[in-house]
Amino acid sequence: MIGHLRQQIGAWARSHDVTTAATVTLFTRTAILLVGYLAVSIIGNVSSAKPFFEFGSDLFNLQLRWDAGWYLQLARGGYDFQRGSPHLQQNIAFFPAYPVTVRTLALLFGNSMGSYVLAATVASIAFFFVALVYLYRLSRQHVAPDVSETTVWLLATYPFALFYGAIYTESLFLAGTLGAFYFMREGRYVRAGVWGMVVGLARPNGMLLSLPLALCVLELHLRGRQRLKAVCAAAMPGIAMLGFSAYIWQLTGSPFTWAANHAAWGRHYTGLVGLVIDRYQYISIYGLPAYVNHRPYDFLNGVAVLLVLASAWPVARRFSIAYAVFMLINILPPLSAGGLLSAGRLTAVLFPTFLWLGSVIPQPHRQGWIAGFAALQAFNAALFYTWRELF
Repeated sequence: MIGHLRQQIGAWARSHDVTTAATVTLFTRTAILLVGYLAVSIIGNVSSAKPFFEFGSDLFNLQLRWDAGWYLQLARGGYDFQRGSPHLQQNIAFFPAYPVTVRTLALLFGNSMGSYVLAATVASIAFFFVALVYLYRLSRQHVAPDVSETTVWLLATYPFALFYGAIYTESLFLAGTLGAFYFMREGRYVRAGVWGMVVGLARPNGMLLSLPLALCVLELHLRGRQRLKAVCAAAMPGIAMLGFSAYIWQLTGSPFTWAANHAAWGRHYTGLVGLVIDRYQYISIYGLPAYVNHRPYDFLNGVAVLLVLASAWPVARRFSIAYAVFMLINILPPLSAGGLLSAGRLTAVLFPTFLWLGSVIPQPHRQGWIAGFAALQAFNAALFYTWRELF
């Protein structure tokens, strides 16, 4: 039995999807962390920033950026709520799947602050590897092997993919989403449901995965017990969110306090029309060069959004309506409630865009796209790690 298990593990480790994912993960995450460290050492932090200094070295402090503090606080101390402070940023706005994972690993590593930082970094990179394996497998259901490999590289080098090695939830969310879609289409509904539940507990918008998964059930034309199992699996992201809301209800007295607290981060509903009109009027009066010069972060995030929106219809026609719906429901609501705030980061997990790009970019041009993406990701990493307010 042990010999058979070794053979299975060896065959899995040598499979093309695993070796591709491992190669891409190793090279892209190592490169971006190196760029981040060099940016801090050479360029330095922006003067207005208030960096976290837990250690006596820039290298050890490198991962302590922006929302990393919230996730590490949650992993170390759990949820805390201060009543009567509706405008105060509180950790109930963050969902538990990633912090729980970090805490579990940190306890194995020694339960010090350094252990938590290491555990969070390992978790992010490991989940990214898993996500790339599922991305390759899922894309193989639609396209040839060379296109699947290109898709993996495009997603990993995307300008806003730097978060896959940071202490953020992007890797976990992506792995769970791809796992849920892959196993749903494979007819393995228990695994699809488990990954769906992980997504529902990973981020506030994770619950929205239930809708595209339900559309996936319709596209597969299932009947009888198979349909019932698939529908139950599709419901798991929403059920997971309700479970977390029940806990928040017990903690705060209201089940959706976690949603209301997002206003403390500047997210208020303004609608999409105002967002478009504001940018159009600015560009029509001052010109595009002035817009890029005075709102550079807005421009970078806006280009990412336009790419996703432009790819939604081709994705629906060529691959799946469920994929297109997944993209739209994960980008349009944040745009209407927060404008272009963090929009680029939100687009990084919308994998159908990269599946479409990989399928339409001519083979001779693929390396150029990947290299261009990688260069822009290095630029964004320099901004992120030196505390520029791109995100």
